[in-house]
Amino acid sequence: MRWFCLPFLPLVLCLPHHPWPLPALHDVSIDSVNMRHTLTWRPLDAFCWTAALYTVQFQGEFERTILNDSWLDSPKCRRTPRTHCDLTPDLGSDSDYGVRVRAECGQQVTPWTRLNGLFNRRETLLRPLEMAVEAMGDGVRVSFERLPQTASVGITLWRQGQEQEASTVRLEQTPILFTALQEGAVYCVRACTYLDGRPGSAPTDTHCVTIRDHEEPWKKPTAAMVTVVVMAALLFAVFWSVGRCKAEGCHAHFQKEPLPFSLRQPNWPMEQLPYPEQGEICEPITALFLLELT
Repeated sequence: MRWFCLPFLPLVLCLPHHPWPLPALHDVSIDSVNMRHTLTWRPLDAFCWTAALYTVQFQGEFERTILNDSWLDSPKCRRTPRTHCDLTPDLGSDSDYGVRVRAECGQQVTPWTRLNGLFNRRETLLRPLEMAVEAMGDGVRVSFERLPQTASVGITLWRQGQEQEASTVRLEQTPILFTALQEGAVYCVRACTYLDGRPGSAPTDTHCVTIRDHEEPWKKPTAAMVTVVVMAALLFAVFWSVGRCKAEGCHAHFQKEPLPFSLRQPNWPMEQLPYPEQGEICEPITALFLLELT
């Protein structure tokens, strides 16, 4: 057996120094939804003594024309063990981008595999957003988990049963609060995503909320019931006290102020003081008579 293995020993010793070339990566594609761009590829189809690492590069019009066809590394996808890469911050303009990826296994690297064709972020697929709707006081608050870059959202609000009178606003940032709504009414909301020059996405599901009164509904009957109970208890205590009260006890609690002495003695001698008579007061006056002579 030893003599059989000896002829292959030089070949085995030479393999680490002259390894077989690694194959290129396959199935490189980019998935772009709501302005979020994710590059994916299949894992390295070769045996590797260490963990395979992947590097992604991109090239825009500026790199092709001004920087002599140079390529830039994606900061988040330089020698990463993952088989996907988020290129959203890298592909930040409306220009056409080229993208490529390669693998490393130890000191070996695969050839670069380029994305088939150029990519422009305006080709992103618009889908309904995840929307949250809640009632706040006399208004409705609408927010989204992730708002696409350079995109706007059209929010439509209407009172239930009056969709023909719905109002729509378009904005580029959320959350938004619709205020001064009628208390006790039900309002519904839905939204669409828009990019300039493109049709909007499909609308979100309709969300409906009720605008509650400022005062909770249970407080009014509770307050009335408490008032009735307190008044009944007070009246019961008064009537019970009057019925159970003895003469001595009542006199002790309800003391009367004694009458004045003059009122308690009806035969008390009284004398009317004479009122001095005064004569008629006359004052002399001077009278002039005018006579008409004929």
